[in-house]
Amino acid sequence: MRLTNISDESKGQLDAGFEAERRLMADDQRDVHACRNLWRSVLERTVDDMHFLRNHVGTRQLKKHEEERLRRIRENPPAEFVQGAWFEQICDYLQVSPERLRRAITEQEASAA
Repeated sequence: MRLTNISDESKGQLDAGFEAERRLMADDQRDVHACRNLWRSVLERTVDDMHFLRNHVGTRQLKKHEEERLRRIRENPPAEFVQGAWFEQICDYLQVSPERLRRAITEQEASAA
């Protein structure tokens, strides 16, 4: 866009405004990217917790940190989370089909068992 008939001071203010808007848009994209990474990590942790639960349930010789993790997983079962509304909202935010992801998780768990 070429601007004519404006003073150097006005042009400087306009350029500063464009630069501020560009930075805000970049910050918004950074926030969106960070949010997407956070929710992706939540889903990855859910799958990891399901594996941990399957592999460690019934194990008698657990280390203290493994016992604590197992207790936390049992308090908030990942299988219940996968069937819940939060899971669907996260999938919607990530633009991933909740049904397809559930099916993939179920198939992965079945093949690992």
